[in-house]
Amino acid sequence: MTILVPAMLDETFELLKAAFASAEVKVVLLKNSHKIINTGLEFVHNDMCCPCAIMVGQLVNALRSGRYDVRRTAFLCAQAGDACRGSNYIPLIRRALRKAGFDIPVLSLNFFGMEEGARFDITPAFLLKALAAVMYSDMLMIISNQVRPYELHKGQTDELCKRWQKRLRRDIFKGRGLLSYKSMFKKICADFAAIGRTKQDKVRIGFAGELYMKYCSIGNRQLLRHYEKCGAQVFVNGFSWYVLYYIDSHMNEFSPIITAGYKAAARLIECVQKLMVKTLRQYGFECFDSFTAFKRRAESRLPCRCTTGDGWIIGADIVNHALGGTKCIACLQPFGCMPNHVCGHGLYSSIQRRLSDTGARLVSIDFDSSGSDVNIYNRAQILLMPMQ
Repeated sequence: MTILVPAMLDETFELLKAAFASAEVKVVLLKNSHKIINTGLEFVHNDMCCPCAIMVGQLVNALRSGRYDVRRTAFLCAQAGDACRGSNYIPLIRRALRKAGFDIPVLSLNFFGMEEGARFDITPAFLLKALAAVMYSDMLMIISNQVRPYELHKGQTDELCKRWQKRLRRDIFKGRGLLSYKSMFKKICADFAAIGRTKQDKVRIGFAGELYMKYCSIGNRQLLRHYEKCGAQVFVNGFSWYVLYYIDSHMNEFSPIITAGYKAAARLIECVQKLMVKTLRQYGFECFDSFTAFKRRAESRLPCRCTTGDGWIIGADIVNHALGGTKCIACLQPFGCMPNHVCGHGLYSSIQRRLSDTGARLVSIDFDSSGSDVNIYNRAQILLMPMQ
C-alpha cells in the first residue's frame, strides 16, 4: 500500500514519513507544485482557504500522473478537530476525488475520534517515532536556517541536512535510538557548527502566522528562499512548540484520565525540547525558550486565551521574536482562513502597539489561491526596506 501525504511541514514531514512507514506501507510525500492551484480550483471553491486548493491539486495531479496504482493507494490528511476549516478538508477531498474520477481511501490523522473507520491508528510505538521526527526536524530546520545564509561554500548546508535526514529516517523507521536525544543533538550541532561561515551582518526576519504558510514552501511560494536571495536570514520557530500549544489548548476536553495522559506526554515533549534548546545555545545557535517559558514571555504582552486554529501561538511567536531581538516579522496567513484573520490578522495592529518599545515591525502577507507571486514578494519586500 502507498500512502500519499500532502506537503505541509517541509522539514518535519521528511522525517515523520518514516514514523508512518512499515514493511507493508510506503509513504510518499507529495512535492509536485506545477499547476496544482489551477487543478485544485477545478474541484474546490476559491472561497476556501488556499491550503485546501493546494492539497487537492497536489493529490489529483499525482493520481493523474499514472505513477501510482490507485488500487493500492490511499491519502492521509491531518485534522485539528476544532473550528479551523482544515477539520472539514476530508469530505471536500473525497468529493473532489469523485469528480476527478478516482476512488481511493482518504484517511484521517486526528486525536478526537473523528472519521471513525477511516482513522489512522495511533499506537505508542508510532508516537515515540513521531516525537523523534518532530524534535530532530526542528533542530535541523532551526540550525540550517541560521547557517545557510552565511555559508562560505554554497550548498554545503543543504547537503549536510540531506545526509542527516537520510540517517535519521533510517533510525526512526527501525526504531533505533529514539531516546538517545542528548548525544544525537550534540552530533548534529557539531556537524553544522563546523561549516565555514562569513561574519556578514544580515537582516533577520522572523516568520509567524498560520501553520501551513509558515512551514510549507509550496504554500508560502518559497518565501524563505526569496528572503535569503535578497540577503536576509529567516528564523522560523520549531513545530514542537505548536504541538505543545495544541495539547495545552485542545486536550482539556476529555475525561480526567485521558487529559492526565496528554499532560504527561506534554511534560515528556517539553523535557526533550529543553534539551534541544540547551544544546543549540551551547553551540552558539539561537532558539526560542522551551514552551512554558515561551508562553510566559508572550503573556507579558498579550493574553494567551484564543485557542481556535493556530490561536494565541501566532501572537506568542511575534512577541518572542520581538523580545528576542528580531526587528522584522513577516506575518503569514492564507486568505479566507477565518480563525487566522481573527486570532492573527485582527490583532497585528494591537500587537504592534504593545511592542512599540522593541522597535519591531510587522508586515502582514496574505496568500490567496488566485493571487500572484509578484504581489506577495512586493509585500514581503517592505521588511527589507530601511526603517524610517
